[in-house]
Amino acid sequence: MTARQNNSTLKYSVIFLLEDQNTDVLRFMKDMYDLFSSRPDSFEMIIIANGTGGFLKNMLMGDPVFAGKIKALEMSNKASQAVCLKSILNECKGEFFIVSGSYQQLMPESYEKLLDSVDDDTDIVSPWRQHRFDPSIYRMQSSVFNALVRWITGFNMHDLSCNVRIFRREILEQIDLYGNMYRFLPIFSAQKGFKNREVKCEHFKEHGEPRKARAGFYYLSIYLSRIIDIFTLYFNTSFTKKPLRFFSSIGIISIVISIVINCILFLQKIFYGQNMALRPVFILAIFLLVVGVQSAGMGLLGEIIAFTYGRRKKEYIIEKII
Repeated sequence: MTARQNNSTLKYSVIFLLEDQNTDVLRFMKDMYDLFSSRPDSFEMIIIANGTGGFLKNMLMGDPVFAGKIKALEMSNKASQAVCLKSILNECKGEFFIVSGSYQQLMPESYEKLLDSVDDDTDIVSPWRQHRFDPSIYRMQSSVFNALVRWITGFNMHDLSCNVRIFRREILEQIDLYGNMYRFLPIFSAQKGFKNREVKCEHFKEHGEPRKARAGFYYLSIYLSRIIDIFTLYFNTSFTKKPLRFFSSIGIISIVISIVINCILFLQKIFYGQNMALRPVFILAIFLLVVGVQSAGMGLLGEIIAFTYGRRKKEYIIEKII
């Protein structure tokens, strides 16, 4: 159900991604409903339970406030944020999608600020949280992560760790998101020609106390995941259409190192009579040679696949026809 419904397309689809059994999401949704109800634009509210069992159904049934006012969907198995958003694309009617996690990350006035930043010259709006109120370890890993992304991609975004986004429906229709790539949506949208805007926002201060940090093993899994995400982003933004350059670079380096080692061993054999076959460094040289040849072969195979199928994918959008 929606507020201020009419026969035309809704302005906003407000989407909450519920990824754990967090009862605070009810308060968050109520605040967001009050916020949008005070504005003139039509909207709908949708919550997606991402593999939380029957938690969402029990939670909503126990709160009659949302009866008929929110659309709820429950994923049977845990999926990535990108999969969740793609799966509900046909369920949403809004011209703009506003996506948040189950935890409130911004102050209410900051959501107002983001909404006021949406105009005809902006396709996606992202917050840049100021005066962070969470544990220092969270702030540190976020700063390092964003700095690495800026260095690798050259894209000047400061807070990709925040999962709040406002973007046009067309972006989700045009971009093939998968895995954990939702956090990089502004970068992929810029590659397609969509216009980005970053807005400074105040970080949410819950009851005046910072959120507690989690256990050490949680950080290890997060760091490993972030490293893989950055590597995937680097490959997708730089080598999707030219994989031969990536793999051939690895192959050439391996082959050159192998040749240098073999030349040194050969000279030692000629001038000093040292045996080549019984030395571990000779095995290393052979191993590097094999890795180099295989990497170059993978790059060539990837180039053929990209040439065959990559031509079907549009790398641009037509903004207007004059």
